[in-house]
Amino acid sequence: MRLLRILPFLALSWLAQGQTPRPPARLLVELDPGHGGEDDGAKGRRGLLEKDVALQLAAALAQQLTEAGMEARLTRETDVFIPLWDRAKKANADGADLFISLHLNADRSRQARGSEVFFLSLGAGDRMAAELAAVENGGGAPGADLDPDSVVAGILSDLSQKAFLQDSERLAVAIQAQLNQLGGIKQRGVKQAPFVVLRGAAMPAVLVETAFISNPREEAQLRDAAFLKRVAQAITRGVRRYFAGRSALSSIRTVPGP
Repeated sequence: MRLLRILPFLALSWLAQGQTPRPPARLLVELDPGHGGEDDGAKGRRGLLEKDVALQLAAALAQQLTEAGMEARLTRETDVFIPLWDRAKKANADGADLFISLHLNADRSRQARGSEVFFLSLGAGDRMAAELAAVENGGGAPGADLDPDSVVAGILSDLSQKAFLQDSERLAVAIQAQLNQLGGIKQRGVKQAPFVVLRGAAMPAVLVETAFISNPREEAQLRDAAFLKRVAQAITRGVRRYFAGRSALSSIRTVPGP
């Protein structure tokens, strides 16, 4: 009788041992193509629109991240406008490990060139960064205001948010280092600014100003799919190097390759 009572438990044990182990969850990167819909973003002198390039770059980056063993999701996959706060909400709902918002820079001077990577500043930041954030936060479309009901808004001054900022800075540095090596792009450095789209993200988050659409040479490069692929490869290398430095994550999830 005792044997009959323990047989079900033995059977469950044998079944559990025979199950194929689940592969570790893949790292998830949420990509946010800036602007969209009625919000064109910046416009090049020859008519190139920031919203279109951002979407093309996001698709190229998603492919590179997937090939590197990660998972990528986009906040928008078509030419639609999504309020800034809702972009971070989607990343939070998806359980993303990282949030990367993709944009193009613009300046009154046609000579301004290069890439910049930003992470969140809870203050105003320097004057130029604050001006850029004001442009991106305005968005030229309705619905760009902060959502006071966001669960993240309540923890901005908490220690956990400070930890996100530290990780965001490390991510920004890792990506900027790779963009600096990309041929023809001048180093402009990692900066902080109060971007609304980053403020709602409950994970390390950065905003990449890929190049200056106001610079005729860089506008021409941004029309080239091969150039966008090289940018995507550089950002992917930065993401992988960031994760390689996260010893706490490396024991749980792995990213194949060097």
